Amino acid sequence: WFGGIWLAVGSPFLLIGSFLAVQEASLSQRLEADGRTVQGLVLTKSRRTSSSSSGRSGSPIYEITYRFLTAEGTVQGKAQVPGDTWDSLVEREPIGITYLPDDPRRHRVAGQSSGWILPAIFAGLGSVFTLIGGIVLLRARSRLRITRRLQREGVTVSATITDIRPTRVRINGVQQVDVVYRYQDEQGRSHSGKETFSPEEAEGWKEGARVAVRYDRRKPNHSIWVGTP
Repeated sequence: WFGGIWLAVGSPFLLIGSFLAVQEASLSQRLEADGRTVQGLVLTKSRRTSSSSSGRSGSPIYEITYRFLTAEGTVQGKAQVPGDTWDSLVEREPIGITYLPDDPRRHRVAGQSSGWILPAIFAGLGSVFTLIGGIVLLRARSRLRITRRLQREGVTVSATITDIRPTRVRINGVQQVDVVYRYQDEQGRSHSGKETFSPEEAEGWKEGARVAVRYDRRKPNHSIWVGTP
């Protein structure tokens, strides 16, 4: 479930980031190849401070509003620009704008901040979430395959509980408990394993108690918990 949730959250972010990146690359190529550059007019300049998730002030954001004239009429817009570009601009004075003649709404002002920031954020978060979810799911699938195979083909032996200790895993806010056991394979070699329980389930087991486990003949260090002998 943990892996599935992370994968379900990460996949849409990754898809959105990829889609935005393709759009940004396409716009850059078209503006370079077919864009028409005109003189627009700076209408207003504004500066605000972004806020972080903790409520503290972040970096300043510089914005301008502008308009420019095309064959189809006047287009008005807003853009974020770097601080040095913002300082150099003056309200009611010209600014260079490149637009697509067949779609003037797709344009860029001179010095406009890169449009790759948003795609990079979405793609980065999506990649991290998807990677974590995928790794967890693959590990869970591998563990499930081993468990099913041992249920069918494993060798059942008696094991001794050697340790009962809290884990770093919490489910619904409740810290889980590892019950560690040790057993011997058919060659007399000693191996250890563990099973994770809720605190209530772990109370039924004590160090030194005997339990049944099943291990893999081919890989004797792989085992699963069976329970009461």
